[in-house]
Amino acid sequence: MSWSQEQNAQFEEQGFLFLRGLFSKTEVARLNDVVPQLLNGDEQTDGMHRERERSGAVRQIYLAHRFSSRFQQLVCDSRIAEPVQHLLDAEIYVWHSKINVKDAFEGTVWLWHQDYGYWMWDGVDPSLISVMVFLDKATINNGCLMVAAGSHKWGRLEHYADETTTSYKQWCVDIPTLKDRLQEEMIQPIVGEPGDVLFFDCNLLHGSGHNMSPLPRKTFIVAYNDLNNKPHGVENPRPDWVVSRSFEPIVSR
Repeated sequence: MSWSQEQNAQFEEQGFLFLRGLFSKTEVARLNDVVPQLLNGDEQTDGMHRERERSGAVRQIYLAHRFSSRFQQLVCDSRIAEPVQHLLDAEIYVWHSKINVKDAFEGTVWLWHQDYGYWMWDGVDPSLISVMVFLDKATINNGCLMVAAGSHKWGRLEHYADETTTSYKQWCVDIPTLKDRLQEEMIQPIVGEPGDVLFFDCNLLHGSGHNMSPLPRKTFIVAYNDLNNKPHGVENPRPDWVVSRSFEPIVSR
C-alpha cells in the first residue's frame, strides 16, 4: 500500500501520520480474540516478557508477533510494512513488537520521550519507524497517546532514567528541556477507534497520561529497523525481547 504525495509530505513535516480505519472491525476483533491468552500467560512457561503496573496488572507484552500467528501476519501486512519500507528506502525487520495496555483506572503515564533517546544506546542510527495499531478506542480520558508535531526535527534530545514515577523504568526528557522546547500548540492527542493506525518517527517526542476512564486502552506497536542498521556491539546489550537478534527481512503481503 503506497501513500499519496500529501501523506508522505505530512510525515516528513510532522514526524507522524495517523490513518483512520486502516484495519476493519473484523480484523481487529481477530487480534483481540488472542490478547487475553497473551495477557494471562505465565512467563515461566510461555517465554514471553511482560511488564506490570505496581498493582500487578500487565502494562506491556513483548514480541506478540513471535507467539501469535495473527500478530505475525499483522507485522507483514502491506498496509503498514510497505509505507515503512518506502520511508526508510530499505529492507526492514522487526526491532521489537509490544502490546501496550492501560487497564481501566489503572494504566499509568508514559513520560515525554523519544524512542531513539534510548535506542541509540543499542548501537543503531535513527533509521527506525514505529507503527501503532489501535486495538481499543483511545480517548483523552483513557490515556491516549500525545505527540509533539514536528519535534523529530530537533534530533535526539538527552534522556534520563526515571525509576520512581511508575513501576517501570522510563527513559524520558527532563522538565527544563521540555519547558525550553515544547510549546502547547505542538501537542496533539491521538484519539481514535480500533483499526486506526499511527506511523511515527523514532525521534518524535511523545507520551501519554493516566487512564482515568472505565475504558481500557490497548495498542499494538511494531518498531521496524533498516536491515542495514543492525545493532553493533555495546556494553551490556539489552535482551532479545526488546532489541531483536532475529534479522529476518519482512516480506509484505
